[in-house]
Amino acid sequence: MNISKTNDTFRSLRIKLSMIIIATLVVIWVVLLGLVYMMMAKQLFEAVDNQLLNFATRTIHNHMSTSPSANTGVNDSKYNYTLWQKVPGTTVNFSDFIDGNPFVSANNIYKNANGSPDGVFKTIQIQGIPYRAFYAIVHFRKGDFLIRVATPTAATDTTLSNLLSTLGTVGFFALIVTILISLYMSARILEPSIRSWDRQQQFVADASHELRTPLAIIKTNLEVLLRSPSHTIESELQWLGNAYSEVLRTTTLLEDLLTLARADSMEILLERAEVDLKALLYEVAETVHPIVEEQQKTMQIEAPEFPCRTMGDSKRLRQLLLILVDNALKYTNTGATITLQLGCETNFAQINVRDTGVGIPPNQLPKIFDRFKRGDSSRHRENQGSGLGLSIAKWIVDAHHGNITVTSTVGKGSVFSVRLPS
Repeated sequence: MNISKTNDTFRSLRIKLSMIIIATLVVIWVVLLGLVYMMMAKQLFEAVDNQLLNFATRTIHNHMSTSPSANTGVNDSKYNYTLWQKVPGTTVNFSDFIDGNPFVSANNIYKNANGSPDGVFKTIQIQGIPYRAFYAIVHFRKGDFLIRVATPTAATDTTLSNLLSTLGTVGFFALIVTILISLYMSARILEPSIRSWDRQQQFVADASHELRTPLAIIKTNLEVLLRSPSHTIESELQWLGNAYSEVLRTTTLLEDLLTLARADSMEILLERAEVDLKALLYEVAETVHPIVEEQQKTMQIEAPEFPCRTMGDSKRLRQLLLILVDNALKYTNTGATITLQLGCETNFAQINVRDTGVGIPPNQLPKIFDRFKRGDSSRHRENQGSGLGLSIAKWIVDAHHGNITVTSTVGKGSVFSVRLPS
């Protein structure tokens, strides 16, 4: 895989994702700011309309009163109004001017007000100046009245203009914030994919490297046999044994690879049930006892007298212990001691696999659970290790919602500690 091409692909994907996020957030910002502007405009014009309605009502009542007031109780200078009354005996002839501006056409007012019993509010232009106007036909026992009240909207328009300017400024800074957020979010969204892709690329490269060596050994040993077709199996047993050993190692490697691949794809489901960890420790110790004796090593178990239980998959937990014990056996010399310790508290159980082996250098500890990492690379072929055991162990612990740690001193040994919820 071309790394440069891969980087370009992710860069292009990040740009596209950023653009989508920016477009989405910009639409949200525009809608929100637009709603703020429309709500403010609506409230301002509703206030103006209420003032017009109040002025119109007071004007009509003032003129119908038997003792007209000197003023309507409202600042008349703000309003341009005209009041007409229908001529008695006619249907629509509002030609009896009463008060206000006589130069406004009564017919024009009637056309705007007709058909709306509650009156009509409109924004109009008077000599090039914007006004808000109220048109209405009012019916009383004393007669029908036609009124138009208008007031300039300069103050309201200025307020809305300032609001629009403020929202524009807010929108500009919101756009800057949106771009920064989109870049951050796209990076965070793609981070797991990039990390997973890098892991996959590294995994494929490591797996190819690991498989190349045993296949080369098998091929070499078989070529030796092919060069001597007349020899018997017994005389060539050494080459057959070498090939068979590498087949076994390759089989183990492929099984481990399959386990991790299925774990990564979430195909492996745990069969959870109550597990007696103390009994499991003794079972594992019994299983590896022949190997421990053959290697002239010692195994000890330190466990409480009472049972210690956890909820988990007994097969996977057994696999976990076998991996840790096998790791301890590989990196300890003759006469070493391997100790299995079990502690049980109210909320958790802890298993320690302690050895007196070669230990792990401090620079290798942070990557000890990475795939294809080995504590002693010079000896891994002798020990038949695939470099995947501890990775599988960590996956098992993580799947049980626990954690696994390691402490080590070079030349004195290592302790792998597994903490599981009980």
